[in-house]
Amino acid sequence: MVRFVLPLIIGMLMLNPSAQAQFPIKFKEKKQLNLTKYDRRLLHFGFSLGMNYTDIAVKLKENIQSLDSVYVVEPKAAPGFALGIITDLRLGEHFNFRFVPGISFVGRSMVYTLYERDTVPTVYEKPVNSVYMELPLYFKFRSRRINNWRVYIIGGGKFMYDMATKEDKESDEVILKMKREDYTWDLGVGVDFYLEYFKLSTEVKMAFGLNNLLVDDQSVFTNSISSMNSKTFLFSLYFE
Repeated sequence: MVRFVLPLIIGMLMLNPSAQAQFPIKFKEKKQLNLTKYDRRLLHFGFSLGMNYTDIAVKLKENIQSLDSVYVVEPKAAPGFALGIITDLRLGEHFNFRFVPGISFVGRSMVYTLYERDTVPTVYEKPVNSVYMELPLYFKFRSRRINNWRVYIIGGGKFMYDMATKEDKESDEVILKMKREDYTWDLGVGVDFYLEYFKLSTEVKMAFGLNNLLVDDQSVFTNSISSMNSKTFLFSLYFE
């Protein structure tokens, strides 16, 4: 008898709102999952938009006050932006290999305090603006998916070629020159969000330059410096 009456009561409660108020039985709604087959693809593509904040790690020579008239050398960071094209290869449930070639626009400068004209300090700011072609290779480790998001760690390295360098440029003005090529190792974290029609990822990353960028032209602005390496903070949005 019970097996016939119980389904009838449940059906009446679902159809009659007033009956549901008297018998408050709640039915939990299942979370709607987006792009359920997305991570099974062997290969997928996308594009990225990013902002960078680039600084210079400077190593000075010992006793720089005895060299020329330079007293203080300070790097000055500046913001820039970047564009990239994503190629992502699935290696397994939690690993991906990513190639994200792109272009980045970088601004930075060096601020010098020189003592000239009978120990009167003079400040010079030497900007170094670059337009880099970037060829990065990354490994991405992803956590287990939770509803429509998952976190990840990304690491790897990239080759950078400065298309706006003044390394070989002859000028009447004393300019600070930096090398064309740079190599960096990168490490970052991010979150993948699975939306209805595409995946959106937010990522923060640090890039540390491995190549000494200093072009020692024996000028007053280079004699006091031993090495210069890039140091960049990046915030990126990925649309895949």
